[in-house]
Amino acid sequence: MLVSGLSVVKNGIRLGYPFLESIRSAIEICGEFVVVVDPGEDDTLAMLQEMQRGEPKLKIIQTEWSPKVSPQKCVLAQQTNIGLHQCKGDWVLYLQANEVLHENDLSHLFSLMKEHKDNSKVEAMLFERLTFWADYSHLLKVYPDRFKYTPRIVRPHIGTQSIRDAMSFAVFDEWSIYGRYPRAIDTGVNIYRYGKVLSSTAMKLKQSEAVHESIRSNKDFFYDEVPGQYVVEFVGEHPKVMGARVENAPVNYDADSGDVRRKLTLSEHRRLLETAFYRCCGFPRWRNTRYKLIGKYVTKERDEY
Repeated sequence: MLVSGLSVVKNGIRLGYPFLESIRSAIEICGEFVVVVDPGEDDTLAMLQEMQRGEPKLKIIQTEWSPKVSPQKCVLAQQTNIGLHQCKGDWVLYLQANEVLHENDLSHLFSLMKEHKDNSKVEAMLFERLTFWADYSHLLKVYPDRFKYTPRIVRPHIGTQSIRDAMSFAVFDEWSIYGRYPRAIDTGVNIYRYGKVLSSTAMKLKQSEAVHESIRSNKDFFYDEVPGQYVVEFVGEHPKVMGARVENAPVNYDADSGDVRRKLTLSEHRRLLETAFYRCCGFPRWRNTRYKLIGKYVTKERDEY
C-alpha cells in the first residue's frame, strides 16, 4: 500500500505556518509527500528544497497562485488539486500548512488505511479539529473549532477533487460533472491546527495577505474576535515535532485581561449551548456535514481541557 502525503503552501514563513513540522509529522507513514508551493516573497521554497536534500520522499511542485481565481480563497482548492492529481498513492493524507499530526496516532491511521484499502465503500477518513488560539497554551473549545470533523484522508483516483477553500472534498463519480460528498469513516484522531498561533501584529499581517482571511476588527483580534468563554487553557501534549516552537514561544493570550470580550451575542450563547450538547451527547448524525458518515463517530476522551 502506498500513502501519498499532500500539502500546499505560500509564504509559510511570513504567515507563521509550521509547514515543515506538518510534513515531518506525517511523512513517516507516507511513501511520497507532494508539496505544491508558490515561491512567494520569503524563503519557504528554499527551506523545502533544503529539507528535500535529506528526504527523498519529498516532491516539490512549483506553481504561481493566480489572482484571477474568484473567489480568491478558492485558489487553495485549485492548488490542492494540482498536487492531488500528481499523487500516486492508494490514499492521500492531506495536511494544510498549519496542521500537524500527533506521533501517537500514526500507526492507527496507517492501520485504518491498510484495512480499508480495498473497501470501495470508504472514500475518506475524518479528523476532529483542535484549534489553538493566540499561543500554544490556549485553544477554542466550541464548535466549529472543536467537535468539527473534516476529511483529511481521501481516495484519490475515483474523481476526488478539493473544493471551495480546500477544507472539503467532493467525488465526481466516473469523473462526471455532478459531484457529491465522500463516504467517510471517523478515525477518532485529532488534527492539531496552529494557524491562529500568532502575535496580534502577525495576525494582522496574515489577515492582510492570506487568501482565506479578512480583516474584521481594528481591535486586538484574539481578545475581540471571540468571547473569553470560548477560550480554554490547553493541558494536553503537543506533537513532538512542534517541540522547538512550543518551548520558545511566548504566551500571547491573558485570560484575565480586561481587554477580553465577555459579552456574548445571542448566536454565541447558542453556540455554547450547542457545544455543551455535543460534549455530553456526541456529535449528531443529523448535523449538516460535508461527508456521508459510515458507521459511527468514535467515542473518545476529550481531555485537552
